Amino acid sequence: MRRRNHHTETVVRLMADARDQRVSAMAEVALARAWTRDPAAPNRIWTALFDRPKAALRFLLASAPDCPHEPRVRLVTAPPNGGRVLRTARDFPDPEIRAALADVLRATDHPVLLGDFEEALSGEDPPYWGVLGLALDNPHLCRPAPLGRDRTALAVVAILKGRLDLLDSYDPASLVPTLARLAGGRFPAPVAQVCRQRLRALGPGPARERLCLLAVEGDTEALAAVTDSGQEPASPTVLPLFLFRTEQWERYDALDPDGALLEEHIEVLSDRGMAQLVEIARRNGRKEPEPISWSATLLTG
Repeated sequence: MRRRNHHTETVVRLMADARDQRVSAMAEVALARAWTRDPAAPNRIWTALFDRPKAALRFLLASAPDCPHEPRVRLVTAPPNGGRVLRTARDFPDPEIRAALADVLRATDHPVLLGDFEEALSGEDPPYWGVLGLALDNPHLCRPAPLGRDRTALAVVAILKGRLDLLDSYDPASLVPTLARLAGGRFPAPVAQVCRQRLRALGPGPARERLCLLAVEGDTEALAAVTDSGQEPASPTVLPLFLFRTEQWERYDALDPDGALLEEHIEVLSDRGMAQLVEIARRNGRKEPEPISWSATLLTG
């Protein structure tokens, strides 16, 4: 790998710095060939290019008429992975490079580059507003499930563009955690409003079951949604946990008077969810729930 990196750096230097234009042109041809034929080459070339911004722009934005994606420039024929284009457009010191790559991202339909948007918008922390601005400018992100039904982070783009119909193109159960995250995030006000309304209006099915499981796990937005709307799980596995977590004691005691159902299924909880359940038990003067596997471990030594 080190040898390949050194070779790439040498060819980039020849392309950018050679006084003989014939040498420079030959080096560019070699890099262009590697760019499209060697899957590892774009990342190596990307790293080597950015000490030379003018050469980088010339190479990356060279016309590529046969490129099947937009815009038809070399960069889009085989973009580097790992979010490098998006990070460069956001953070690179040279303003010309930032602007040029931002223009590419505003127009592109390449799945790798669209996936970089989805990754940037899927974290727990709010994204850089520049990323969201670029995403809103890109027309290919505001279409039915552009990266597949389970990759739901781009739903925020549909919401901010007023295309709520596009939310129905996502897998409902996969969309629920995204709606809960967006509702509790620092996005423009319409985002939280739309997400909270949808979470409170789920019909029976996988989406409601996922919402109720999120509530059991202690998600604030999910708890608020089920409390406000009266939704509850149909799953007999989740219902005892749900009733305990939402402190519906009369119904819980009727369903699970000795706590056996709760303890049989409590292992679905995360450590955080388990700690919250223990806190609820203590606050209400109830026996602290304990997974059956814990009891078995203690008994067997």
